[in-house]
Amino acid sequence: MSVKPHIVHIITRLEPGGSSRNTVDSCAAQAGDYDVTLISGPHPDAASLLGLLPPEVKHIEIPDLQREICAAKDRRAMRAIKRELDALRPDLVHTHTSKAGALGRLAAALYNLKAERRTLVVHTPHGHLLYGYYGALRTLVFKLAERFLARFTDYFIALTPGEMDESSAAGIGTPGQWRVIHSGVDFAPPAAPAGKKDLGIPEGEITIGTIARLEPVKGVEYLLRAAALLKEQFPAAPFRTVIIGGGALEESLRRLAEDLGIADRVLFTGFRHDAAALLPALDIYVQPSLNEAMGRAPLEAQALGIPAVVSSVCGLPAVIREGETGYAVPPADPAALAEALAKLLASPELRASMGAAAREWALAKDETGFARFGAESMNIRLKKFYNEILGNHRVGGLP
Repeated sequence: MSVKPHIVHIITRLEPGGSSRNTVDSCAAQAGDYDVTLISGPHPDAASLLGLLPPEVKHIEIPDLQREICAAKDRRAMRAIKRELDALRPDLVHTHTSKAGALGRLAAALYNLKAERRTLVVHTPHGHLLYGYYGALRTLVFKLAERFLARFTDYFIALTPGEMDESSAAGIGTPGQWRVIHSGVDFAPPAAPAGKKDLGIPEGEITIGTIARLEPVKGVEYLLRAAALLKEQFPAAPFRTVIIGGGALEESLRRLAEDLGIADRVLFTGFRHDAAALLPALDIYVQPSLNEAMGRAPLEAQALGIPAVVSSVCGLPAVIREGETGYAVPPADPAALAEALAKLLASPELRASMGAAAREWALAKDETGFARFGAESMNIRLKKFYNEILGNHRVGGLP
């Protein structure tokens, strides 16, 4: 009887968001074919995600593994991960997100120095930090750190071709180290979908909305500025901008809406655990991000028949069909965003035709037999990739 390969996934924390759900879904799907261990730092919402795991997946919490940089805690977290790898003796370590990617890969490198059989190291960044997050100096430090960590990485996984191309062009790994495997999106209809009435919005109003953490990189400021331009262009049009999500910028964005004279036309829902259930209340979905590796919410919206307008950054153009299911516009450009939204706002026929095409696009099956952006397709591709590189490693074919 053959022994199953042991896969260890490492992520900084299990929080609401695409990278955490992606990792948990991967662990759950892999449990039948591999021995799977998930290592993460603490987070208040971790329990809800851990509840999605089958009992055979082992979870280990590292108390010092956190998102914020702290030299003392980071050293302790790396040592703790190294101790766990010494005990687990994995065949493959798959790290996710920046902090866990750094500490996990360093711990794996230390493990490999003395291991009888080295572990393969795969890293999924779930997006890069090459623009949209920090200033020039901090971005350069990140780039240099990632180039250094690439020395201890066998393979990288990008969520979209755009993320792969931009990362590789920045000197992070070599083109031969990169693969593209999308983040798996759950296309099951919301169990308790919300309509406009549930949000206190009259049925006759056209809703333009987004789901986002209210942080600078999500670009929600530009959606509000575009909404102000639309109000000038269509003063009598009954439309409402819906901001689903919370974060550090919520108060400043509320003030911006006041300053722009559109506060009466903007609804801030605050953070919602059921954010995806609010999508059916929208007529047009917007992802105005300054950087986004893929974007799950635009795909969830399109699967519900909602056209999407996205920023033309990193992986976002890959999740729509330009001019058919939505539009991609330059980032941080309220005028360009307003122009695209005006086309949809002015034409119910265009919203309907694009919405129908969006649903067909998002749910279309690929060669795996499942929706091209769905979790099933992702996990089939990931298993095929694991088996390929593990097989090469066993026969000494690792590059």
